[in-house]
Amino acid sequence: MKELESLVSRGSELRNYDVKSTIKEVSKNYSDIKINIIGNCFVLADESLSSVFDNIIRNAIIHGHTNKIYIKIRHNKNCCEIKFIDYGMGIPEIIKDRLFEEGFSFGENKGTGLGLYIVKKTLERYGGDIQVQDNSPSGAIFILKLRGGGANNG
Repeated sequence: MKELESLVSRGSELRNYDVKSTIKEVSKNYSDIKINIIGNCFVLADESLSSVFDNIIRNAIIHGHTNKIYIKIRHNKNCCEIKFIDYGMGIPEIIKDRLFEEGFSFGENKGTGLGLYIVKKTLERYGGDIQVQDNSPSGAIFILKLRGGGANNG
């Protein structure tokens, strides 16, 4: 567990990352589902950003059983908001408060319970955050907020 803590707490120097390009690269691993990406912005991050996006997409497929994900990216002041909207089974209300806890797993496809914990800690290291909401009538929305980087936001 100490190795995990050091992985989450350390990182390379933050630099500008193109969100849309990074998500497109990750999306190549998921050619069997439809992923639509609208908008773009640049954020301050490191190479772990790809793993963050990969984890959210993989969870939507494995746990949410979705076949399409809509990703909306928008720049707002000094922040970049990225919404991963899926149309799967959604997340039971009783577990939403625990989703980002270390070691928490739930359901038939239980994992290690570390994926979303690492996602949250990585985003916090970037000065960002993550939340989850319901997508009506079905599915989930993961909302990532990250510090904007560079002058090319828009």
